[in-house]
Amino acid sequence: MNEEILLGKLKKYFGYDSFKKGQEDLVEKILEGSDVLGVLPTGGGKSICYQLPALIKDGLSLVVSPLISLMKDQVDSLRENGIAAAFINSSLDFDAYKNILADIKKGEIKILYISPERLENEFFREFIRSVDISFVAVDEAHCISQWGHDFRPSYKLIPELYDIVGDVQITAFTATATEKVREDIINNLSLTNPFVKVTGFDRENLYFKVAKPKDKLKFIKDYLNKHEKDSGIIYASTRKRVDELYKNLKKLGYRVSCYHAGLSEKDRKKAQEDFIYDRTKIIVATNAFGMGIDKSDVRYVIHFNMPKDMESYYQEAGRAGRDGEASECILLYSGQDIIINKHLINLGNNFSHKIYQLEKLQTIINYVNTSKCFRHYILNYFGEEGKEECGNCSNCLAEIKKVDATIDAQKILSCIYRLNQKYGVATIVDCLKGSRNKNSREKNLEKVSTFGLMKEKDTSYIKDLVGVLAADGYIKVTGATYPVLKLTEKSKQVLLDGEKILINKIEKEETKITKQESDFDQGLFNYLKAVRLKMARKRNIPPFIIFSDSSLKEMAKKKPKTEEEMLDIKGVGDKKLIQYGDMFLLKIKDYENSK
Repeated sequence: MNEEILLGKLKKYFGYDSFKKGQEDLVEKILEGSDVLGVLPTGGGKSICYQLPALIKDGLSLVVSPLISLMKDQVDSLRENGIAAAFINSSLDFDAYKNILADIKKGEIKILYISPERLENEFFREFIRSVDISFVAVDEAHCISQWGHDFRPSYKLIPELYDIVGDVQITAFTATATEKVREDIINNLSLTNPFVKVTGFDRENLYFKVAKPKDKLKFIKDYLNKHEKDSGIIYASTRKRVDELYKNLKKLGYRVSCYHAGLSEKDRKKAQEDFIYDRTKIIVATNAFGMGIDKSDVRYVIHFNMPKDMESYYQEAGRAGRDGEASECILLYSGQDIIINKHLINLGNNFSHKIYQLEKLQTIINYVNTSKCFRHYILNYFGEEGKEECGNCSNCLAEIKKVDATIDAQKILSCIYRLNQKYGVATIVDCLKGSRNKNSREKNLEKVSTFGLMKEKDTSYIKDLVGVLAADGYIKVTGATYPVLKLTEKSKQVLLDGEKILINKIEKEETKITKQESDFDQGLFNYLKAVRLKMARKRNIPPFIIFSDSSLKEMAKKKPKTEEEMLDIKGVGDKKLIQYGDMFLLKIKDYENSK
């Protein structure tokens, strides 16, 4: 399709003058009728890739989405943009369900959101046989891969659409998919010669930090005191930990919600809506809550515990800064986190999958231990080259003194070698510390030449150095339930070739958010946020659906006076100009006159 026409519709309905990276290619391929797989980072505009073609193509576009809790917000947002959209899920009563089906029959709905479980319903399957389906969009497509971090068996139903509605076009989108997962998506969805577009995984607006505080709760309190005006998510690994955090923060006077699977559906819905509608500023949730938030102005995500793999972490951390504004992702960890994750993994019955999950766990253990750039580690994991130093993570920005740990590293590597690469961290530590415990006696460690070589060092120091060596590729961790340390090719460079091991000693920590658009009027921005909140509560919709923070900042920078100038603001399309333009123009004028 003509680029001018596409850009015109992009501006009219979504308020953007140009496409983000990869969007236009995907839109054009969908319009041509090709199957596609799009891998775009969170905030990279995946939704527009299928929503824009849905407006242009004849018939109904079917969007398969994993969480019914997100559907209402997505549909509300589309309707605010003047797009005829609906959802069908278990939250609808029969009359509402019947009315939506009638609207579909009359051709009055362009985009319909469903969960994959809906495809189990025979009545619905029979209904869509009689509907002209333009194409199917599979959101969070990694859910169909057993190698993905959030496998959903119900996603296996999607290929049945070929039997139900014929040779339908299928498009798939996700933010976190390694090459192995991408192959699995293509095979499991039976995509035909798909156009694959991977735009990259980097989120430049996100600051990454890893910390190992002695008191995690104190760390949280100190952080929240500095960010009391911001919205944020705190993830924890268990329901018990979520409840404890929630009660502690509530007692301290924070506006906080609590979310986990142990709560009733009513309580979960209220907690999520309170957060999305800005009635609370913080939500504490289990890690599995990762995809349940579509709020664009989350300024920080804190992981109270280490997640089970890099995909889960990056998906959950990616809830921050969806509007492109500077935001922070902080991971707190302890040795106990590793024990909990291993326990949860070992509850599974599939042995080969447990092995796979334990290998994935090791990748995030290496992440928290690396002395190098965190962003580089993340991008490298997903198969993308990044700069050696990003300038926007705690390893790059903290005042760090490099300490030469080469001799200690050689002792550790030599000990692994002397023990025939057969044991894990505990035995290596026992040997190097010269321990006389039961483990040492059973394995005759006192007879090994490295016995007691590091007896003057703290156990935690040795364990941390093992972690750094594993993270940076000098040690390989193998095995399942009982990990074993083995040497790698890089080990020889330290043992034989004189390569130095320099570890980080943090002299002064620094939390830094990259400043963006610092020349906007902060007072006007705060005033417009208050206007937006009042309007959102009156309309009973989330504030970010009216305008994102980035749109308000641009208004506070450019201070539009006319409708034409308002249309130049990103995120302001024709429908939003009609609905909100006059009010915001008036409020900007009032603010300027009051100065």
